[in-house]
Amino acid sequence: MRSLVWLMMGSTGSVPGELHLSDGRLVFEAYGRGALTGGQLRELEARAGRPGLGGHLDAGRAGVVFDAPVDAVGAVSFPWYYFGGGMRLRVGEAPYRFSFLQPQNTRLPGDLRGAGDIPAGRAAGRGWKQALRR
Repeated sequence: MRSLVWLMMGSTGSVPGELHLSDGRLVFEAYGRGALTGGQLRELEARAGRPGLGGHLDAGRAGVVFDAPVDAVGAVSFPWYYFGGGMRLRVGEAPYRFSFLQPQNTRLPGDLRGAGDIPAGRAAGRGWKQALRR
């Protein structure tokens, strides 16, 4: 399973990326810094336990935020206030919030424009809910 998602931080911070589940591992790769502040990049780097990740994303490059066995993923929820278009989870002790819908303040790389619309985002949410059900 593979989806375009936005990692959400704070009330306005977000970064686009790809969430995929394969061979019992859940991986999130961010595409550049998105709409994250410098402080949010440092927080993400610390949360992920990946020194240098913030600088890598700030330079506009892609970077793996986490690559974890599904058994290390917990507290998976699909809050009602995301209207089927988002989820929360923990990888180890680190919390993450994802949206399957493109936030208004985010730009996508040219080859991904048009992704993240409401019907596609809600369908992705249903797929992930099924895939991460335990």
